[in-house]
Amino acid sequence: MTTDAPLPGTDELPSHARLLLALARLHLDDGHLALVRSLADRPDLDWGAFTDAAARHKLLPLVGRHVHRYRLDRKGPGTFPYPWVFSGAYLANRERNHALSDEFGRIFREFGAAGIRYAVRKGFTLAEGEYGDPALRRMTDLDLLLDRADAARAREVLERLGYLQGNLAADGERVEPFSRETQVFWRLNLSQQLPYRKSGHRAAVPEFDVDLTHDIFQKKSGRTAPAAELLDRAVPRTVCGTDSWVPDPEDRLLDLCAHLHKEATSLFFIGENIDLQIAKFLDVSLVVARLDEEGWKSFLTRVEQYDAGAIVYYTLHFVDRLYPDAVPAAVLDRLRPDDLGYLDEFGDLDGQRARWSLPFLPRLFQSSRDGEAGESAVPLTTGADA
Repeated sequence: MTTDAPLPGTDELPSHARLLLALARLHLDDGHLALVRSLADRPDLDWGAFTDAAARHKLLPLVGRHVHRYRLDRKGPGTFPYPWVFSGAYLANRERNHALSDEFGRIFREFGAAGIRYAVRKGFTLAEGEYGDPALRRMTDLDLLLDRADAARAREVLERLGYLQGNLAADGERVEPFSRETQVFWRLNLSQQLPYRKSGHRAAVPEFDVDLTHDIFQKKSGRTAPAAELLDRAVPRTVCGTDSWVPDPEDRLLDLCAHLHKEATSLFFIGENIDLQIAKFLDVSLVVARLDEEGWKSFLTRVEQYDAGAIVYYTLHFVDRLYPDAVPAAVLDRLRPDDLGYLDEFGDLDGQRARWSLPFLPRLFQSSRDGEAGESAVPLTTGADA
């Protein structure tokens, strides 16, 4: 493969965007490696724009490992300038995630000792599982499913460990309470607790962040999958070196799909410029790659149980745009709704439905989408590395 446009519709994208899409996979086969070298050699490639896009899409550590593993730092066709910037991001992320693992493992042990049921979402379950290398995935927060009835006990444990609900202050030491506006928005719109934070007191980890979720669907979605139900089906797994729990495979994929759909279409996340990150689509592609025919059958049954077909199709449709071999065509055919207009819409959960003017692929690389989305997002920083 030597074409500069391996995906339909990418021929109109700038070179830096095509290069990042070629690198946004766990392993590079010969065709993708040839494409990467060809694109990296183009005189019109803007390396500053590439680095910015790789950071915004949370792919810098993965790019760094590719640079080292495939010798993109050696002189010759397709050499990356300043390769230490990319490989350094990979190594720094390894140090960072070691610190996160130590901290999060401590939380698991404290929750277990307190008899609090929980299941670990996303994050380290993907990094240690599908990615097979925690250094590849950029993370900040710990996402846990938690029964709402256990919220008060969880708060006691987290406060004992130094966490408070709020934003880290400018001095990097204190946690300042959320504004009343933010608290009201969160309570009315989201199915999770306001984030708990504490200072990390180090350059690699300026803060630790814990998010407690009570339902994988949002309050205004018309659907509900309470954490208590998912916890009844949770399975044991070692996470961060600690005996923990994770959602069962069907719930885990459903959660990933619902999470991606929420962030891609909600005004708040659009305003924070974290609504579309290639890393989230890569997450889903790696999870679905492990499904066999029976796995897909079980998953589709779970989707029907929660009437989540439209939400799941949204996610898998766009995953298929970026990773055409990831989702079986029969699955997409079964899930596809009659009206596909909603694929280009946003703001429905906010009561302000609108339609994007740009197609999906160019929108991925539009550095800011909040202007088009309007001024409706609540100004709360929730951690772009979630």
